[in-house]
Amino acid sequence: MNFRPGLNIILATRTDSGDDGERRSRNGAGKSSAIDLIHFLLGGKPEGALAAPELAEWNFTLELDVGPERIEVTRSVANSKQVSISSPTSGVDRIQNAQWCKRLGQEWFGLGEKRGNGDVSYRQLVTYFARRKRDGGLDSPTRTFRSQSAAVTETSLAHLFGLDAELVRHLHQAKAALKQTKNAQKALAALDSAAAEGAKRADLEAQLEAQIASVKLGRDRLAERIEAFNVLPAFRELERELAKLNHDFRDLSDSDVIDQEAIDVNARTLEAEVFTDAPDIARLFDEARIIFPDLVTDRYEEVRRFHEKLLENRQSHLRNEIAAAQERITNRQPLRERIEERRRNITRSLRASGPADELLRLRDELAGRESELKQLEGRLQEARKLEDRVESLEREVEEAVRALRQDRRERSMIIDTASRTFSEISERLYEKPGQLAISATDTGLRFLPQTPADGSAGVMSMEVFCFDLTLAALAKGRGEGPGFIIHDSHLFEPVDGRQFARALQIAADFSETTGIQYVTLLNSDEIDRAERESGVSFEDYVLETTLSDTSDGGLFGIRFD
Repeated sequence: MNFRPGLNIILATRTDSGDDGERRSRNGAGKSSAIDLIHFLLGGKPEGALAAPELAEWNFTLELDVGPERIEVTRSVANSKQVSISSPTSGVDRIQNAQWCKRLGQEWFGLGEKRGNGDVSYRQLVTYFARRKRDGGLDSPTRTFRSQSAAVTETSLAHLFGLDAELVRHLHQAKAALKQTKNAQKALAALDSAAAEGAKRADLEAQLEAQIASVKLGRDRLAERIEAFNVLPAFRELERELAKLNHDFRDLSDSDVIDQEAIDVNARTLEAEVFTDAPDIARLFDEARIIFPDLVTDRYEEVRRFHEKLLENRQSHLRNEIAAAQERITNRQPLRERIEERRRNITRSLRASGPADELLRLRDELAGRESELKQLEGRLQEARKLEDRVESLEREVEEAVRALRQDRRERSMIIDTASRTFSEISERLYEKPGQLAISATDTGLRFLPQTPADGSAGVMSMEVFCFDLTLAALAKGRGEGPGFIIHDSHLFEPVDGRQFARALQIAADFSETTGIQYVTLLNSDEIDRAERESGVSFEDYVLETTLSDTSDGGLFGIRFD
């Protein structure tokens, strides 16, 4: 397959029926595989059809301009770690694929030694000149991979547009380090799940300081208790004696209560035991005395004396009961005082002393407090380091943003050229210019291409088209870039025929004015549609080599399905 200067169109044709009479598809003819093959020869991994076992031993060769000379590179999947380089000046040489990538990076993009994580890589840059749908390269003008991070995107585009990629890298490195440090702060704070809810409202350093103060107080109190602790061998016996004394004292108190209640009841009864004449009975006796004067008078007096005697006996009994109860209470008092005195002595001894196992338990508890305190102090030191690191990184991010904005202002000519080039290309597509804004903010260096919104499904495709041509033109202006752009039919599928034809005409004019080869791999009916709707013929740009859906007409001459 030979490419010419300017626009190169590789067609994939489709036969109405194959040898077996079935309708064939041009999928598998080799359009995407051609891009995979070029990437492979430019240092990439064997992907797509190249991973098929049938091609493992095949040698693939690409002739290309690298620097001032034209060289041939040959590589096989079976030995993909090495490439064979043939040039008129140095002959044939076999080098590692990594060396090949490094050479291409130097010659095409002026890359030197890697400056650290996040630096511009040759393989990332070259993907902007040969996007693949499988990677998500057609989903966005600024990204060539679905999982491409903002840092990689912005650093790569800054380099390709001629801006200071190192400033962008520095900003994203500082932001990544800041995010990592803040995550470490959260992880450190999460270690203390037992922190009081109110303390969690404070910053981590304040939380830890408060906890340390609390633990120190507990440790000091515990240390003082251990210092004053006396081991009492008979501690357990005293504890049991104290328990018995408490029981006896409660029994005495219960007995006193019972006796006091007896005293109160008997005293109230004694007060109620008073002899009173019954008027009705006396009147009855008076009336009876009229009928039985002698007999009735004598019996009433006897009853009265008997009753008075009975009352005296009753009162005497109650007084005796009260006196007995008072005596029992009084007799218990000495025993109560002895028990109380003994309880005070035992309690005093127990408070000032303790058993040996209690002392060991206190010492273990103290060791636990010391260990907890040491851990908290270690966390506090780490928290202070992290806080200092966060403050330093925040200042670094602010300074990086300021430097990025300053660099953007100083390179306003590049920005203007990029925006103008994008507008000119999009104007030819839509008859009114689109816009490419390059913004330096605290989030990074943003590239924001926008074509006139006409509601067509192919807006994103045409933004990719305009963006790639702009990017290639700027790189070419600085003497950088591989010197080609490759787009396959997937880019143009959602675009209507007239706009598709305009894009091909723009690509042809662009290639002629810039000297950049524009290679596109299309289906034959698509080019027919473009020519029919635009009235423009692209026959002169179609390469002699074509791909087809026949069994031997694909890129590799064999089919893998």
